[in-house]
Amino acid sequence: MPYPTAHPNVTERARQVIGLNPIFLDTETTGVGLYDLVIEVGIVDLDGNVLFNSLINPGRPIPSDSSKVHGITDDMVADAPSLNEVWHEIEAVLRNRAIGIYNAEFDYRLMKQSVDHAGIPWSIRKNQAFCMMNMFAAWYGEWNRRANNFRSQKLEFAGNFCGIDLPNNHHALDDARLTAALLRYLAEYEKK
Repeated sequence: MPYPTAHPNVTERARQVIGLNPIFLDTETTGVGLYDLVIEVGIVDLDGNVLFNSLINPGRPIPSDSSKVHGITDDMVADAPSLNEVWHEIEAVLRNRAIGIYNAEFDYRLMKQSVDHAGIPWSIRKNQAFCMMNMFAAWYGEWNRRANNFRSQKLEFAGNFCGIDLPNNHHALDDARLTAALLRYLAEYEKK
């Protein structure tokens, strides 16, 4: 089967989501485990305008394996604010908004995990977040028989496949901008 299948339901759903005036969030973290923390948060609007962007000092060393992925080192976060210092800004941006995240399950979990670790009350509802990775997977249409679902694709692949000329360099702000542009692309797509 040639890809993308570009199912019209996905395009319609993308148009509906744009009607919600969503914002887009991405994080970089100390790792992927149950005790890892956020070290960078980027949030943009649908046009890619910055709503929040900051490194976050996790209060612990960043593993070198993680630094190899995103390039963020202990020295870079040494003078960055803690999550306690900036959560009120982040929460004000996220409150009562539809939040687009590429791999929402991961970033939502890591944000909540980090807020819980900081001893801050968590106020962002899970149903505020929608997963652009799942939306792109359904649009692209490659079936994964083993998982009985559409095969997930990396954000870099999605951006390149759609011809979106924005970087995917594992920096939260750039990845949030690429995610916003991807939603716009899916909403405006016309199958030829």
